[in-house]
Amino acid sequence: MPSAVQLIAEHRNVEQLLLPTGCMLFQRGDSASALYAIERGLVELTSGGRDRLRYGDGEVFFYEDLVADDAHHSRTARAITPLQALRLDRNSFLELIHGHPTLVLSLLSLLSLLSGQHRRLREQRLDAAHFY
Repeated sequence: MPSAVQLIAEHRNVEQLLLPTGCMLFQRGDSASALYAIERGLVELTSGGRDRLRYGDGEVFFYEDLVADDAHHSRTARAITPLQALRLDRNSFLELIHGHPTLVLSLLSLLSLLSGQHRRLREQRLDAAHFY
């Protein structure tokens, strides 16, 4: 079965992005109108302070903002390496899900895994003691 990134890449309405290091994909509060998939590179998402997430090769992000009630990005996304990514608008994403319903299950399991990892990393950081 093809991966989520492969399915997105094959969609007729996909937009290919080639971005340099430091380029911003979107800012927190912007209207969420698309999801992103990374073919090559790293993206860092921040919501302020030290709360950061990184996505890399073969990962899909911000599909959860597309289905949120307010449909606005909850974080800012910036390329931290040269980035080759895919952008798929909301309607095309819904069309893709209709054609490949198992995609939803893989995205939900990925979201659950990432939530768990994020929670554990945050707990480790809060529990950490630094000695100088």
